[in-house]
Amino acid sequence: MTFKVSGAELFDPLVVKAIKSGAYGAISADKILEERTKIKYPEYLSPYKAEDAGKYNNFKNVDGAKNDKGHLGDPTFKNLFKPGTKVKTVDLSPNYGTEIDGIQLSELDDAGKNDLALYLETRGLAVFRNQDFRDKGPAFAKQFGEYFGPLHIHPVSFAAENYPELLVTYRPAGGAERYPVQFANSTNTAGWHSDISFEEYPSSFSFFVALEAPESGGDTVFLDLREAYKRLSPQIQKFFETLTIIHTNYYQNQFAKLKNYEARVKGDYFTEHPLVRTHPVTGEKSLFFSRGFALRIKGLKQQESDSILSFLESHVLNNPEIQVRASHQGTESRTVIAWDNRISLHTAIADFLQHETPARHHYRITVLGEKPFFDGSVEAKTINGHSNGHSNGHSNGHSNGNSNGHSNGHSNGKSNGKSNVGDVSLDKLTIS
Repeated sequence: MTFKVSGAELFDPLVVKAIKSGAYGAISADKILEERTKIKYPEYLSPYKAEDAGKYNNFKNVDGAKNDKGHLGDPTFKNLFKPGTKVKTVDLSPNYGTEIDGIQLSELDDAGKNDLALYLETRGLAVFRNQDFRDKGPAFAKQFGEYFGPLHIHPVSFAAENYPELLVTYRPAGGAERYPVQFANSTNTAGWHSDISFEEYPSSFSFFVALEAPESGGDTVFLDLREAYKRLSPQIQKFFETLTIIHTNYYQNQFAKLKNYEARVKGDYFTEHPLVRTHPVTGEKSLFFSRGFALRIKGLKQQESDSILSFLESHVLNNPEIQVRASHQGTESRTVIAWDNRISLHTAIADFLQHETPARHHYRITVLGEKPFFDGSVEAKTINGHSNGHSNGHSNGHSNGNSNGHSNGHSNGKSNGKSNVGDVSLDKLTIS
């Protein structure tokens, strides 16, 4: 059984030729200035600058586990869902993900941000509607993100002008002409990953802000890595707890070179992380299988590693019972999607390329978390009376369907099941 490393197709000369010719949906560096004249928020699409090559070194976050703002959050989330505030919430699934309307993220005080951190650590994913975030400017976005920890500077993805901490994802406006270009050499663009898992200190939280988005399509699918771990037999859980995966950005860097993207942070990383990790706040265990950056399992022979990674690919990625969709629902929905990368995987969906749409343009704030660790002695904490830390762990946070949210976790009915958060910044070869 052979596990195909994401990006390994770059050794195929026909794929290399296609990338250089403009396939795979990623615009060339020399096209950015032209695209800036067509979009609503040009400050969030900066051309690559030769002087930025190798300019930055990413921060470490040595005390990330101790300083996580979730430790300061109130388990009732009273500072996030304040009494008297009219909030509408719809759970995307019973255990994972919630859509929220009525909370303005830009207006949260420190106590509200602490509750937000804990909320993301229990629900995993939150889709916020009608936000003013994108009109506050990049300086505000950077300051907001820095409250939760050091911010990541991505080595090769697009960024906001003068704010390398704000990663930008961009697909130009267009119509059906985009479809054959994107799918000339592949049947799909799925690139499941946890943000920047190739780093020594991968991301804790990501905030993904819609600048322009299709009315329909361009969703992002998320999945719950805690539930993926729970579904395993106890014997396999114990075995996986002994394993280490090597994560790499090598292929991402190779793709960037083919597209002439300058690397702000130099280096091919081969970083070791436990396959099962412990959450520093909730104590929950989850699989840490970041498909897009997984190279091999440390210490195993190639066939052994391939067999386990192939099993993980099938087990983690192919179970709709642990997946949800989040949707931006067009530019005017003013959506911000936030999630905890330690317990989540996600992938963007390119299902809109046969239709005339505006640009799919977003920026992402990426907060550095702790160095992943496994501690078998840590037990999951009880949050809102639920010992598993996420089974409807938000029900006490917004209880009445009006002033504080909804009763029983889903009083306003079912979500429409769509979203547009993804962050495949260049293509599935350069998932970020």
